[in-house]
Amino acid sequence: MGTLAAIKSEFGNIDSPGFADNLVSRASAMIPDLRARAEADHAAGFTSRQTFAELKQAGLTRVMQPRRYGGLEQPLEVFARAAVAISRGDQSAGWSYGITQGHAYHLCLFDKRAQDDVWGDTPDVLIASPYNPYGMAKSVAGGFEFSGSWPFSSACDHCNWFMLGAFVDGDESRFLTFLVPGSEVEIVDDWKVVGLKATGSKTVRVKGCFVPEYRTVPFGPGTEGFDFPGFAVNSNPWLRIPYILVFNRLVSATSIGGLGNMLDTVVEYLAPKISVITGKPVSEHPDTLLAVGEAFATYDELVTLAIHDLGALTEIAAQGRVPDEATINMFRYRAQSAGARAADAAKRLFEESGGGVAYLNKPLARIYSDLMVARNHPASAMYRDSGRAIGTNLFGGEAERRRRF
Repeated sequence: MGTLAAIKSEFGNIDSPGFADNLVSRASAMIPDLRARAEADHAAGFTSRQTFAELKQAGLTRVMQPRRYGGLEQPLEVFARAAVAISRGDQSAGWSYGITQGHAYHLCLFDKRAQDDVWGDTPDVLIASPYNPYGMAKSVAGGFEFSGSWPFSSACDHCNWFMLGAFVDGDESRFLTFLVPGSEVEIVDDWKVVGLKATGSKTVRVKGCFVPEYRTVPFGPGTEGFDFPGFAVNSNPWLRIPYILVFNRLVSATSIGGLGNMLDTVVEYLAPKISVITGKPVSEHPDTLLAVGEAFATYDELVTLAIHDLGALTEIAAQGRVPDEATINMFRYRAQSAGARAADAAKRLFEESGGGVAYLNKPLARIYSDLMVARNHPASAMYRDSGRAIGTNLFGGEAERRRRF
C-alpha cells in the first residue's frame, strides 16, 4: 500500500472539507481525560505516556509531518486549534504537544537525508530541543564535533531526537541548530519547578558526538529569506514562513488554551458559591462578572487572532514574499503578547475566586501557575521588545534586529 493510501486507510480522506474539524474535535474530546490526569502528571514531572499514545492514535502528532512519511501535513491553523484544545485540558500536555509539533515543522527545513534519518522507519517519532546556543561546535571534515548542556528540554522523555543550538567555532554569526539522536543525549532529572511541571523540561547533555553537516540548519536572525535545503522536497508554502513566527505561535497557543481551562474551572467552581460577606451568590458580584466576561472575550479574541495571523502568514508565503522587518515585528508582537494577555486575564480570575483556590486539592492554583511560568518563556516575555521595535520604526528609527525570539 502506498503512503497516501495508507494514510487514508488509517485516518480517512485527509483532503476532505471536514477532516481538519474532525482532527480538532479529537483533540477537544481528550479534554476530560487530560484534566483527570493533570494532577498525577504534575506530580510525576512529565506528561503521561498514555496521553502521548492517545495523541498518536488520534493522528495529532502527525499534523506537521509531510505526507510522504505518513504525516497529515495540515495547515498551521489546524495545529494551532489542536494545541489550544489540548492546552484547555492541561497546559503542560499542550506545551509538550505543541513544542514537539513545532520541531516536526522545523525538521521539514532540513536536508532530506536528515528527514529520512528521523522519519524513514516510522512517522511516530518526536523531537525535543532547546535551541539556545549553549553547545560547543567545532568544524571538522564533513560536519562538527558537538557537545554541551541545555536546560529546558520540554517533553524530552518522549523524544528520540533532539534539536540543539550552538555557535560554530564560537562565531555568533554562525548560529546553527544541530539534529542529534537520542542515543547521544543524557537526560538530567532536574525539573523541580512551580509551574508547567508536567512538561518535563529537564536539562539534556551531549558529552561529545559527531554531527554531519546535513543535520544542521541556520537559526535566528538573518534566516527569514534563507533557502533551506528542505525546500527541495517540501513545497507547502507555510514552510517559508520565518520559523520564529511559527515558534512564537506554538508557545502562545498553549497559554490561550490554559486561559480557556482557567475560565472553565473558575465558572464551575464559583457557580454554587455564596459570598460570606454579602450572603449573595458570587456569580452575581459585578467584579466576578467582569473578570469572567473579559476573560472569555480575551480567550475568543486570542483564538481568532492566532488563526487569522497564521493564515495571513501562509498567504504571504504562498505569494513568494518574505515579510519585511516591520511585518515580522507586528506578527511577532501579536503572538508573544498573547501569553501575557492570557496570564493577565487569568490573574483577574484568580483574584475573584477567593481563598479556597489556594488549596492544593483544587486545580486552580496549578492552572494559574502554569500560565504564569509560560509567560516567562521568551516566546511570550519578549513582547515588550517587539512592541518597542514597532514604536522605533514608527518614529523613523531602525530597530535592533538581533533577537532570537
